[in-house]
Formats: sequence, C-alpha cells, structure tokens
Amino acid sequence: MSKLILTFFFILKLVNSIPHCLIGENNCTKCNYMTKLCSKCSLDIFIPDLNGGCQPSRKCSVGKNYCHECSDNQDMCKKCEVGYFPDRNGGCSTTDNCELSYKGECLQCKSDYVLIGKKSDLKNNLLLCKSLSSEDLKNCEKINLNTGICTKCKDNFYLNEGDFHCLDIDNCYESTFGICTKCIFGYYFNKKENKCLKQEGDFSRCKQTINGLNCDICDENYFLSDEGRCAQNNFCSKVGDKNECLECIPGFYKSEYNSFCSFTDHCYLADIDIGLCRSCSKDYYLDYKDGKCKSNQEDNEFKYCRTVEELCIDCPFPYYLGEDSKCSTTKKCVTSENGICNSCSDGYYLGLDNKCTNVKNCIYSDDYFHCEQCIDNYYYEVKEGICILEKEGFINCQKTDYYGDKCSKCREGFYLNKNDNLCYSNKEFGNFYKCEETDSSGEVCSSCVKDYYLGKKYNRCWKIEGCEMSSDDIKCEECGKNHALDVKNGICLINNKILDDNKKYYYKCNRTNEDGNSCESCKENYILNDNKICEDNIHCVEKNNGVCQKCEKKENDTFNYCLNSVLGCVETEMKGCLKCDDIFDFNKCNECLQGFELNDKNQCIEKKENNN
Repeated sequence: MSKLILTFFFILKLVNSIPHCLIGENNCTKCNYMTKLCSKCSLDIFIPDLNGGCQPSRKCSVGKNYCHECSDNQDMCKKCEVGYFPDRNGGCSTTDNCELSYKGECLQCKSDYVLIGKKSDLKNNLLLCKSLSSEDLKNCEKINLNTGICTKCKDNFYLNEGDFHCLDIDNCYESTFGICTKCIFGYYFNKKENKCLKQEGDFSRCKQTINGLNCDICDENYFLSDEGRCAQNNFCSKVGDKNECLECIPGFYKSEYNSFCSFTDHCYLADIDIGLCRSCSKDYYLDYKDGKCKSNQEDNEFKYCRTVEELCIDCPFPYYLGEDSKCSTTKKCVTSENGICNSCSDGYYLGLDNKCTNVKNCIYSDDYFHCEQCIDNYYYEVKEGICILEKEGFINCQKTDYYGDKCSKCREGFYLNKNDNLCYSNKEFGNFYKCEETDSSGEVCSSCVKDYYLGKKYNRCWKIEGCEMSSDDIKCEECGKNHALDVKNGICLINNKILDDNKKYYYKCNRTNEDGNSCESCKENYILNDNKICEDNIHCVEKNNGVCQKCEKKENDTFNYCLNSVLGCVETEMKGCLKCDDIFDFNKCNECLQGFELNDKNQCIEKKENNN
C-alpha cells in the first residue's frame, strides 16, 4: 500500500514538471500539443523557450529595429539612432529605461519601472517608462497606465486631489520626509503642530504660522500687519473681516479698481508693494515726473499719454506708444489719430478693427500675432498662424484647432457639427437655429451664439433678454443681473432703472408674484416695503419712524447714494447729492449735501470759497 502511494506522488511530480503551453500567455500564439511547448510567438523579437512560453531572441542587426551599432557578440544593440535607447532584446525603443521593444515601441520596462501611455494612439500619447520610486508614484498602490496618475495609495497614505500624490498629512499639497511644505488652497501650515489648518478668523489668508498664535507668512499679494494678520496691501490702516482694505494710512488713497492704497488720487491700479500708481482712472493719465494722475482729455499730442518733462514716454492700458510718440489702441502701430491706428510697422497689416497683425488677409485680430477672423473665403490656420484660402472641409470655417486639421469655429451664421467638423447654416428656424456647435454625435446643439441661451428640454437656442435658465425653452425661470422675472409671462424685465411709473415695483426686484403685478422678492441688500417696492435698507444711515432720512456718503467711488422718497437710497453717479426724487433719472438732484450747491442742470457742484 505504501509503495502504491509513493508511486502516485512520483507520477504527480513528473506530470507537474512537464512544460505546459497556453495560447495567449507568455507571448505564445500557437502550442505544440505533443511536446506541450510553444511553437509560435506573437512577435519576431521572441522565440519559443523550454517552459512552454517565449523569450527574447537577443539578436542584434545594424539598421534593424533602429540599431546603429551592435555589441561584439552581436546579441545586444550598443548604440541606437538619435531619439532611441537600447533594450535587452537587442533592439531600440523611443522610451528610456525600456527592457523589451518591437519596431521602436516599448513593450516592457525595466524592473521598478512601469509602462505609461496608450499603445493604440502613439501619435498623441507617447509611451514612458516611469520610475515607481518617483515623487508622482511614491507610496502608490494602483496606477492608471494610460495617464500615469496614481488612483489609489498604500495604507496610511491619502491621494491628494491637487497633484494626485500620496501624502500622509491631511490637507497637505506637498511634503518632504513627512513634513508639509505646502497646504492645499484655503489652508495654512501650523509649523508647531505640523498640521494644515483652515484659513479663517485671524489666520485668514495666512500661509504659515510658527508658534500657532499669529501669522508669520501670508498668501501671495497679501502683507503681514503689526498684529499678525494678513492685509491686501502695504499701506492699509484698517483691515476688514475678509482682508479687504477699509482705510489707507494718511496721505494715501484707495485705487478705484482693486482698493489698493496709492499716494495719488484718481488712481485706477496701484502697486501693492510701494504704493506707486501704475494706471490712472478713466480720463486721466500718469505723469511720471511727479507720479500724479492728470486729465488726458485735452486734444493734443499728450492725449492718453504718460509724460515726463513734456515728452510722451508711455501709455496706460489698453493703449500703446507708437513710433509717432502718440498713444493708440494697438501694438506695432506707426501713426495714429485720437488713439485709433491708421498705419502699421513693416511686416504688419492693419485690419478693419484698426489693429496691427502680422497675419496677411486678417481683418480682426485678438493681438498683433493672432488672427480672430480672416477676409471672406479665407480661414485662420492656427498651427501655422496664417489665413489660407478655403478648401474642401473648411468651407465657412473661421479658424482651425491647434493641429490645423479640424475646424474649431465657424463663421457668423453657421454652426460647427462636432461629428464631421463641417460648418452648416444656423439661420433657419429649427433644432440648430442660432446654434454655435453640436455635441460629438452632431445630432444635438450644445452651445448657442452670443445673446442666445440653450434650452434644457429640447436643446434649442432661444432669445429671452436677461434670461439665465429655462426648463421648457418657452418661459424663463431665472433672470440674470439687472433683470427681474415676470413669473406670469416668463420674461425678464430691467430692474436697475424705472421705465414706467406703473411698473416701478420692478426696481431691484428679483421675481414677481404669479399675477405679475407686484414684486415678491428683492435683490440682495434690498427689502420689500409696505407698497411692495424694493427699498435699500443697507445704505441708510439715519431714520425717523422707520423712514430713511439720510443715505450713506461715499467718496472716491464710481457711484454714490441719494435719498428717493419712493425707493429709499438709490445709486447715483452724482457726488454731493442728498435727495433725488425723480424716479426716472437718479442723476437729477433736488437737495445737496453741505458744501455743495445746485446748478441749472440739477447737479451738485462744490461751493467756491469766498475770497472777499
């Protein structure tokens, strides 16, 4: 009995030692069922082995598989053509650290490397042997082999959403040897605790704290104050809860664009570090001699200029200094008149938009070396940067994609079919009326031309002025800025001014009642009064029995507030106005603030000092 058992185990061991061939495994495409060995391999760089699979042939030949020079024993390539690297089967690959290749394409990387990229689309996705110990893949458990991005980390590590690295510190964006060097957006690094904490309270806009009690380093474009808080600029004396500058130090003014403090009035854009004005507000230019903003509306050679000692040396954005020492709205301009270019430098062409471009046959350009629209029967080829004559497949095309082989935008009056990349008319009413481009199937519109919106139900383009959202493409359900929703008719009506005394309840209204004859809810910072009219309750500084008597006074701003007996505090472009009762024109004043007086145009002007 024991001999029988020993014989059985001997036979079992013998059977297990016989090579076993399987088609599709180990690069084998055909098996010999007599020998149990592979008889044919998938690629000619492999030959059958004695284990039932295939092994590299290790045969090198100059001129074959991109090899330039073989080793002495002719089994390995020693030197490849430019742009190729030797691998262990005697050939060459375009991929460094490759172990096996076929016709220049990497099939397998060296140990501790992983092959990244799509083999089916080598034109747009180059293969890469990426080190498993690289920063991108360190502590990574699962990798997307098409993109090389880590999709799952090892235990005790988490995948960071910012760069897909595996980190061990919550809310950390970058770390070195377990110490965080950069937190994700909205968090600051507490060095004492080695933690990333949320930016809030006294640590709003803080980048790093050493002791955990006050901020030591602020975010970019923010500055550390004496009390360890982050302010928007260097010359701010009072900081708000959201780090906005409320007041500047004496001798400085808030600029009109970004509230940075500048030492000169009428400044539009100021340097946040040194307080110098970089650009003046509308109708002013910067005189570099004293750094002050001065009026540029005088029709002379200095119109729009920044001047030094009676010389025009620079122009404020969006103007450029031409060769005639005048300011124009385009680069590469030689001569101009009142800011409009009329001739360009050599090699540049003047389009209908009075801008200079180096693209011949261009009529509208977004800058001086790109064309936005070519002349009739031409389209802009993005890759080469030229306007070329229309050819088959590009009829009515305005410009191509980056590679220049597909149309990416059609001319006005046509839409782009993303299925065949051809342009079709969008002028006729139907599913593609006013359509800009379709989805990839070419059967449904996905975006509309300017001033039209895409309906959510039928995917057709409709025009309801001021409408933001509609579910049935017929009635609007949500209006945009400066419009109120008439619920009954499903249309948007202007709400930033009064056009009809009978519909004054639309002023600052958000949406009406179901009958469309009174306001139901107001825009932010406005409340419904007893007359169902939206009244400003935020900018009133003095009340009597719940009725506003005086509005907030603002200085150095584009608009102010004046008191209207019907609507309360309303926005006005006037300065020095106390009351304005004309509901159709908020720029007509009835009563001025102290220090101002009414002129014959119902405007408030500063009183002149009496020298007598």
